Amino acid sequence: MEKKELEQAIKEVKAGDIDQFGVIIDIMQKPLFVYCYHMLGHRQEAEDAVQEVFLKAYEQIDSYRSVVSFSAWLYKIAYHHCLNLLKRARLGRIVTFWKTGIPTFSRHEGEERIDREYLNSPLHLALLKLSASERNLIILRVVEDKGYDELSILFNKKPAALRKQFERALKKCKSHMLAVEGGDDHDTISAVQ
Repeated sequence: MEKKELEQAIKEVKAGDIDQFGVIIDIMQKPLFVYCYHMLGHRQEAEDAVQEVFLKAYEQIDSYRSVVSFSAWLYKIAYHHCLNLLKRARLGRIVTFWKTGIPTFSRHEGEERIDREYLNSPLHLALLKLSASERNLIILRVVEDKGYDELSILFNKKPAALRKQFERALKKCKSHMLAVEGGDDHDTISAVQ
């Protein structure tokens, strides 16, 4: 039902009915937040990123073609946006370190507490140790249940190559989870598969 509703809303937005973009937001907001949250690692940054991604999607909706699903197209925008945010944050930390000689953090105490409480799961900590492209692949494949054929269009790679890349990233993620947990917890590791 949601897929048909989403497709209809996209057609109507392209035809000029901007109010229908609200339907797109209603359907895609939660999964997009989960994606951005796993990519960025912070709740507030993910919320801000989702708003920016929807704005970019609205501005570029005429370029969307149904060769891939709308959600895949939206995730591609989100991936590039999150990647830019991660690069900017890394550069900001380097510049701050050079200026003062010590690392500084501008995040509010309450946000840090929330992040400590909610982001300390072994899976999330393991995902954060992966590269952005590995994390992107795992999130889209596992959390968003995208098939290799659809991912091959997004990544512009062959499905077999993506499968191998996914297997390597998953193995790396499991290794990081074991290190975080300090043991062999098959239940938590199987959640990644």
